[in-house]
Amino acid sequence: MLIKAHFHILVLVISLLIKSLAQRARRCGRPLEFNPTALSQTGLNLLFLISALISSAVADTGDSAEREKFSTAWRAAANGSRADFERLMPQLEDYLLYPYLRYEDLRHRRAKVPDEEMAGFLSGHRDWAFTAGLERAWLRTLGESGRWESLLQHAPGEIEDTEVDCFLAQARIKTGQTEGLVSVAQSLWTVGKSQPDACDPVFRWLKSEGGVTSGLAWERITRAMEARQPKFTLYLSRYLAPEDKVWADRWYQLDRSAYRQLKKAAKWPDQDKSREIAAYGLRRLARSDPDRAWETWLAIESGFSWGSDTRGGILREIALWSAVEGVDGTPVRMDAVPVPLRDGKLMEWWVRFNLSNEFWGDAVETIEGMPPEQRDDARWRFWNARALFETGEREASEAQLAELALEANYYGFLAADLLDLPYTICPEEPNVTRAHVDTLRDQAGFQRALELRKAGIPNWSRSEWKIAVKTLDRDGLRAAAALSTQENWPDMAIFALGNSGDLRWYEWRFPLEYAGLVEEQASNRGLDSAWVMGLMRSESAMAEDAISSAGARGLMQVMPGTARQLARQHSFKYTGYQQLMRAEDNIRFGTTYLRDLLDRFGNNQVLVSGAYNAGPHVVERWMTERKTEDPAIWVETIPYFETRDYIPRVLAFSTIYDWRMQNSVSRVSSRMPAFDESEPGSAHTGSSAEVVCRTSG
Repeated sequence: MLIKAHFHILVLVISLLIKSLAQRARRCGRPLEFNPTALSQTGLNLLFLISALISSAVADTGDSAEREKFSTAWRAAANGSRADFERLMPQLEDYLLYPYLRYEDLRHRRAKVPDEEMAGFLSGHRDWAFTAGLERAWLRTLGESGRWESLLQHAPGEIEDTEVDCFLAQARIKTGQTEGLVSVAQSLWTVGKSQPDACDPVFRWLKSEGGVTSGLAWERITRAMEARQPKFTLYLSRYLAPEDKVWADRWYQLDRSAYRQLKKAAKWPDQDKSREIAAYGLRRLARSDPDRAWETWLAIESGFSWGSDTRGGILREIALWSAVEGVDGTPVRMDAVPVPLRDGKLMEWWVRFNLSNEFWGDAVETIEGMPPEQRDDARWRFWNARALFETGEREASEAQLAELALEANYYGFLAADLLDLPYTICPEEPNVTRAHVDTLRDQAGFQRALELRKAGIPNWSRSEWKIAVKTLDRDGLRAAAALSTQENWPDMAIFALGNSGDLRWYEWRFPLEYAGLVEEQASNRGLDSAWVMGLMRSESAMAEDAISSAGARGLMQVMPGTARQLARQHSFKYTGYQQLMRAEDNIRFGTTYLRDLLDRFGNNQVLVSGAYNAGPHVVERWMTERKTEDPAIWVETIPYFETRDYIPRVLAFSTIYDWRMQNSVSRVSSRMPAFDESEPGSAHTGSSAEVVCRTSG
């Protein structure tokens, strides 16, 4: 059976080699021919893959039984089946991942484990992914049980855990080691939120030592307001002197009214706390109502002796949010900001305000005022060229657009569209030696990551991998990309190449593994398959088991709530969030949702991409508030930075997937119809683009 499996692997890889060469020949417009020079790198890569796959298969047969036992033991621990866990654990002492079982055992027994045993285990596994979490849990347990000497002995110098820090402070109090502790306790107390219960004894001691002053309480109130915890200030006010409490109460009431009554500050005395409250209120008001903030500033600014930084910071905040909201008074407010405080973010929104109003000359002038490194970004090179074009400076514009069109990104593709040029996509063959990959595969961290993945424990597998790649140089990152590609782990290859800068290794950065499923589901729903691939690549980096911090799951990052809704609307069977971790089901739900959004937004891929990321109601609000017929300007002025970058990424990736899937390559502009057009395709006279490899030389 093993030989038969190896034979099938060999046949599969040889067929992939032939298919790869045929695809490359078709892209270059010539018949397939076996040129040894052209074959060399691709052939070596695939032959190296053959050997790696067979070697992996041979090694895997020896580990599979232990791996299955390990997985069973791990599940038993997760399910609370302690007896099964303890029965299986001794049978796996020689298995690579045995320390993970010890970790789980020690975590479970940490209140009773002898100090020497726990400390020895942690010391011997410093580079394992579980160590930091286990150490924090153990130190907390030592604190909870009042084992102060052990806690002081075994706590490292830096732990970055507030609860542990408070237990350590308690330990110093209990053991009489309080020299210098007042300042430590004050730093724990002076934060803008409630601290863990473990801190309460420390804070009681601090108060008994006279360490909580009115000034310190005011500092904490300021931080609570910055952290948007205004109700917490009511508790903190008890520590203020009477004259300070008046200002704290005033601040709280102003915050409750969203600073709409801040003009009353014109009658306040000019002192530190009044200036602080007024400055904070103006900044908060600018976010919600920049016009009111400007009017309030004009009404109260002469009554306070602002420092130059405070004055400039207020003016910058009002100007920034005026530009974000696109209000008419933005130019005057921008001019009022001192030049040293015109940072990159402010300059970007100044340009966006000019674009949204088609103040093309002002846009050119503002871009020229950006720092060089910002101005040289593809985004601002495109908008500078576009603004020059609109102001009639065609020669300069076309020269800049032609240079930008040599780049394979959203702005490069838009530049090529404006000049009706071919798209420039210049692939590079992945170039990694087998020896380098084998060396990496033999490293302990990568061994653990790969074995955990085979055992079906993706969260710890990714943690081990991320630790292992931290110290790699560029060649090491390339080898990591090769290793993860061999292991059918595309997201790790994508991240490695992003960090190495090898953005033209398209075969690995834009894998085709799920293209068949996508084409089938897209065809069933009348969708553009390359666009679905581009969106999926943007969502999950092609990780079938991806889970976001918000709970979105799988390749297309479908939320369980969305899946339930789709199941009801379309009579799908939905059995729970684990179903979304299977590629076929995830793509079915994701493409169905895209079809619903396309019907809702008039088949406009720009709007649907935005709705997929930010939500349909948000996009509808933006369409109402940010009126323009130019979709590129609309995208550029979206207030959510994530969505503002997401839509261009999806469109650029869709173009590359058109090319990778050997489709007719749609121009980006053809996917971006003017908002007064109901169907895509009419934004450019030619809806498809030739793809060539050109250089500036």
